[in-house]
This record gives sequence, structure tokens and C-alpha cells, in this order.
Amino acid sequence: MGKIEVKICMGTMCYVMGGAELKAVVDTLPPEIRDRVEISYSPCLGTCNNGGEPPYVKINDRLVARVSKTSLLQIIKEELYNAV
Repeated sequence: MGKIEVKICMGTMCYVMGGAELKAVVDTLPPEIRDRVEISYSPCLGTCNNGGEPPYVKINDRLVARVSKTSLLQIIKEELYNAV
């Protein structure tokens, strides 16, 4: 059972649009989830200039826009369920 990769954008736009709150979610993940997730942070995922809607998170190879605290946890749970 491999880990899923979660990369949270911490670029200026993403950070002020909620990326800072996403880090707080990661810090409070339950151990059974945290052990199966590889978390990293990016200074920029390079998508805001294309008219997108920050904050962005890259889950494995999938880029997700407008991620909230609630949706991040849900996305991680769905990815873990699909990885089984």
C-alpha cells in the first residue's frame, strides 16, 4: 500500500487565498491517514497566472483548484480509498 503525494502551493496568491489554512489541516491529520500521505510544500505550482482559482494542491499528478480545509481532508480520504 503506497503513499499518496500531496503538494500544497505556498505561493503568495495561494497562501493568502487559504493555503496557510491548509497547512493547519495537514498538521492535524489523524495518524492512520498521516502515515499514508507524503506531504510537501511548493513555493509556486505556476497556475495562478493562467486565470485559475487558488489555493492549489497537487494530489499525485492531479491539480486541484479552490481547495478548502474541508475539501482537502475529503480529497485525501478519497485518494486513499481509491489507492487500496
